Amino acid sequence: MFQEPKKYKENGHFFFEPKNELEKVCTAPKDKDGVFKVLELRNGKIELVYIGFSNSGGLYNEIVNGLHFDKNPRNTGWTYQTIKDKTDALDVYWYVTDGKDNQKKEQVEMLKEFVEITGKLPKWNK
Repeated sequence: MFQEPKKYKENGHFFFEPKNELEKVCTAPKDKDGVFKVLELRNGKIELVYIGFSNSGGLYNEIVNGLHFDKNPRNTGWTYQTIKDKTDALDVYWYVTDGKDNQKKEQVEMLKEFVEITGKLPKWNK
């Protein structure tokens, strides 16, 4: 289905469960920018729910402190959202991009590919 960006050599992922503290489980770098995607794991199903990017504060800061669509910082917003949706866990993949503004460009490309495949945006990107 949805392909991984293969051009970025520095990448990783981590799991977040409602009982976790996002600050403690996030493995993204604090000093590098890039893109990230969030997969929701619920009842044995996997759904891509968000594609985001860091703007200049580092991937870690964007993932942990950036705003969820409910206007709360993700470190609390994701906890509320996963409890509300009865989500088992979030699987967050991050990719370090090269050069200025490549992260926004990569996010747009990933969103375009997702829309081409599914006909809609990920539910948290709306």
